Amino acid sequence: MNLPITDLTPEAFAPFGTVIRQPESAAEATGAGWRWWSEVALVPPVDRAYAVGYLRLEPAPLQVDWAERHLRSTETIIPLDGSCLLHVGPPGDAPAWERVAVFRVRPGEGVILSEGVWHGAPLALDRPLAALVLLRQGTGAEDVEKVVRAEGPIAIAADTAVHNEGK
Repeated sequence: MNLPITDLTPEAFAPFGTVIRQPESAAEATGAGWRWWSEVALVPPVDRAYAVGYLRLEPAPLQVDWAERHLRSTETIIPLDGSCLLHVGPPGDAPAWERVAVFRVRPGEGVILSEGVWHGAPLALDRPLAALVLLRQGTGAEDVEKVVRAEGPIAIAADTAVHNEGK
């Protein structure tokens, strides 16, 4: 089985959460050298502060062999300086490996993963990059369930990464 890479669109990502990107609508305010859109996405409220994490990614094999989920919190991922790949799967008691989707998240885009969505760390395509991750404070200690795929890794179709990079 090879997982194809899908370009990130709000419609394609809807089963897993919300896409963050520049709206197609007119800006709400403008000035010399800037445009502003407020509330392009809402992070659901939680009972404690959000924590901002810094994630450094290095190129690694394009494969999926584990997933995690957070049942009581969302996770926001925003790449800073390059495109990354993010694998996600629908909520459920265990990852549905046959239903895993891989999305390319470009600079200027981000995602808010819904509670319970199975996912893994983003993958760098061809160069190191960084990403910001927004999580409810304490998520890493008290709201993570991780599963390793017993049958081994599933390859991501690298040819779709190259083919779609220019889109």
